[in-house]
Amino acid sequence: MSIQANQVKDPVAKDALLQAQTRINALALVHRILNELEDQSNLDIHQLLEELSHQIAGGMSNDKVKVEVAVPSRVVSGSTAVALALFTVEALTNIFKHAFPGEREGVIRVTMTPEPDGKLKLAITDNGMGFVDGTGKSVGSRLIKTFGLQLGGVSSVHSEPGRAPWWT
Repeated sequence: MSIQANQVKDPVAKDALLQAQTRINALALVHRILNELEDQSNLDIHQLLEELSHQIAGGMSNDKVKVEVAVPSRVVSGSTAVALALFTVEALTNIFKHAFPGEREGVIRVTMTPEPDGKLKLAITDNGMGFVDGTGKSVGSRLIKTFGLQLGGVSSVHSEPGRAPWWT
């Protein structure tokens, strides 16, 4: 896909190919981690989200953005891991694409905390430039919402110009 994307002149088509490649790489990472385990039906989300976050950051052109991951070790099913991975991919790629244009410096945090009802809350936050909330219109925004529903939760985005957004 990289070769194909490099040959495409249309920037929108090129971006779509690169985003598809990122999604495929995320699925490949989940598959690799599952294959390394004795019990291939479950995996540790700490390892998954740590590796995935750094894989995506390494593939982006802005090395002035740091990614911090604070996710507890917790074993989840393979299907939950896939939905979490794809949710994270969409949020991180959107952040890299929109929150840190050019050589802007910043920090992205991937955190997971327990909620009083026993569920876990995944938050992906950044200190990039905010935006007027127009979410729900792009493919990435729709995918984030879909993956949130697959996980039995809801997804939301909070932002305003000049203030950093956060994804949960």
